Amino acid sequence: MSDIAKGAQLQVYAPSLRSLPEGSLLVMATLPILDWNDCLMRDLRTLDKATSAPHVYAAILMIDPFACWEDIAESLKDAGITGVANFPPASMIERSAAGVPIDAGQELELRRMEWFTSLGFKALFAIASDSEITAAETRLGSHLDGLIHLPAEALTRTMSEQMELVSLGQHGSSLPMFALLDGAASTRPTGAK
Repeated sequence: MSDIAKGAQLQVYAPSLRSLPEGSLLVMATLPILDWNDCLMRDLRTLDKATSAPHVYAAILMIDPFACWEDIAESLKDAGITGVANFPPASMIERSAAGVPIDAGQELELRRMEWFTSLGFKALFAIASDSEITAAETRLGSHLDGLIHLPAEALTRTMSEQMELVSLGQHGSSLPMFALLDGAASTRPTGAK
């Protein structure tokens, strides 16, 4: 049983969210208004390795066509971060005109996550629907520590300095599943759909 399944505290490290105005809706994170991975790289240069927790997962835009993946992996290791998360997930960014996620983005995302796990990184995989669970479990195997449920309605959640990941238990999976709790919310989600 993983430490996360036993209730260890985990964090998704997403310094790019700081570049957006506090109180903005999460949908802002999916818009091409900032270089998500460049913000991460700049912030990693100033991160104190001694303060890195063992269950920190860097939020990486896995479908970035311009990223230098080797540099990102090296910077994460130098900062003491041993986990990656596909955030924002391709399924939230790449949609057809009819609003349906484009499978090519998720395929690229899974291949990139496989590459990171081949280097020894652990993974959290963000999903928009339960149909993505099997692909993530199959492709990422024992490197997958959990799932983050981010359905389309999550885009209307308000961002704040600290946003909480709350456990949904093992909803439709053998892995722990989490949901993002809105920074202004006072109640926890009761389950994923």
